Amino acid sequence: MIEVKHENHKLRPASEVMKLERIGAFRLTSLSFLRILLRHMMRENWQVDRTLFELNKDGHGHSVYRIQTPRHTFSFVVVSTEIKEDERSDRVISQKWDVTFALSEGIVSTEKIESLKRELPKQEAGRGDAFDLVWSRANRSNRIFDYVIDCLAAQKQPDPKVLNEVGYLLRTTAVYGNGKFGLAPYEKIKDNHPFSGPFQAQMFAVYMLRHFSFDLVEHIALQKNPDAVLLAPEIKRFIGTGNATGLGMAPFLIAHPRLIHQWVYIREKAIARVKDIQPSRDDLALMRYWLNRTATYFDDSRLIDREIFFKPEKLAEQCRFLNKIVLEYLKSGTLMKQPTQDMWHDLSVLAERTASIEMQELLHTLLLELYTDHVIDLERRMNVEETYQIEPRMKIRELIDLIKQQYTWVFQYDFTNPDEKYYFWYRSEEKEEPRIGVRDQEPGSDKELPMNIAEEVQELYQALTAAHPEEIVISFILKYPHYKGIIQRIQSLDGFEYGEVQANLLSKDLLPVNLLRFKLSFFGAERFNPKSNRWVRITLFQGAPLVEEIGQPFPDNWVFPQLPTWKGDQP
Repeated sequence: MIEVKHENHKLRPASEVMKLERIGAFRLTSLSFLRILLRHMMRENWQVDRTLFELNKDGHGHSVYRIQTPRHTFSFVVVSTEIKEDERSDRVISQKWDVTFALSEGIVSTEKIESLKRELPKQEAGRGDAFDLVWSRANRSNRIFDYVIDCLAAQKQPDPKVLNEVGYLLRTTAVYGNGKFGLAPYEKIKDNHPFSGPFQAQMFAVYMLRHFSFDLVEHIALQKNPDAVLLAPEIKRFIGTGNATGLGMAPFLIAHPRLIHQWVYIREKAIARVKDIQPSRDDLALMRYWLNRTATYFDDSRLIDREIFFKPEKLAEQCRFLNKIVLEYLKSGTLMKQPTQDMWHDLSVLAERTASIEMQELLHTLLLELYTDHVIDLERRMNVEETYQIEPRMKIRELIDLIKQQYTWVFQYDFTNPDEKYYFWYRSEEKEEPRIGVRDQEPGSDKELPMNIAEEVQELYQALTAAHPEEIVISFILKYPHYKGIIQRIQSLDGFEYGEVQANLLSKDLLPVNLLRFKLSFFGAERFNPKSNRWVRITLFQGAPLVEEIGQPFPDNWVFPQLPTWKGDQP
């Protein structure tokens, strides 16, 4: 029985949570989207069957999987294509990929399969229909794809330590939905659809790609040697799906502030709730287990290529430090020799004083792992109506008060300083994705995207202070129509305090990769490996249950998986 004190801990304010350094330290939680998806699949015992598998000896061809949920049937269609080594790229503008795939509603006909075989490999140049929920593409890992095949063909399992250098066999570059390429619009999967909720269809497509990657390497190995072994379940669980994400993800955070607020609000509500739980001795022992487990995980997963994120080995050290603190409380009821009646809250405060922001947010992740059952009711509250409207009769003084209430953070920046407007954001025609350029050094500033909310609010505020305080907003907009967009944003975010990333997105000190990690953490990403300050590779579903384990008892504690171990050559 969980003992909960009254919920007396307020949510952390946006001024603390929404700073770029902190949101760039977020990690997956039990409320991340792929975790929500897997629990849903497990509860409903979804059935996955391979109905078509027409691949040649090199693994090129197409495959179809049927997914049966209690009320719907879906098809996952994969096209595997031969490409040259120099054609393999993570760039959005790539023309060829090893694998392209689609998640479609219903049982696909022969005609539909033929259409997807033609259109999927084109991606941006291809066209789907309203029965397609997701389209995407992926490439083989250069480092371990062939290695795994060679191991299986040689009748042995791949070395987990080698697998851990990458974490996946196939790596996606983008996972599209919501009307792109003529796919089903977002409205089609709202309400009671199996994939209702943020990015549920996309996450499922990535999960199915993971399953196909196992089938693919096993098939190629068997073509090389009919006596090849199959991947052991322990090895398969340890392999996830990769993803390479660049700056294209960042504008989403600016374009959907109400949605971002809801994601962060639910996360903060869950954190505040679990901090109010009075831990039992079993809870404390479980926290020590998780701190040990994550310490080992980060010691084993030293992936970071650039000095951008906090070093994994340092994070492991801090896990072990907090483990000693929890042990002290378990033995004596004190934290660093100070008595406490509020363990989790005081441990969080201690972490703020003694550990990195990375460790502080990891601690929140682990608290939510301890008490997933206590916050699971929040998982269906991630959606929000995104309506952004002008309140025409609001008075200027009321709008000024709203800015003072929710946008005080914007006034810390001096935009007359060139370093505060060092970058500009634009959409590259050549690369077909949002990019960052250095102002006055690179072309494109004439097509600058409106990414810097701080500067826009500053400019509006100066104009408002010169207006009559009793003037109504619609009158002001008629005189200054270029302020309409930012006024609508401010008014629509009244009460949505987590909707804005509280940072200057043009600053010379900007680390754009923090924006990417922020969003990816809500998906359920791990193994953040920045390749520069503008793009990052991550892994999804590493440690997750396999397709054949759906519906079976499988504890929802598979994150931060440990290296598989066994006696001899075989598990």
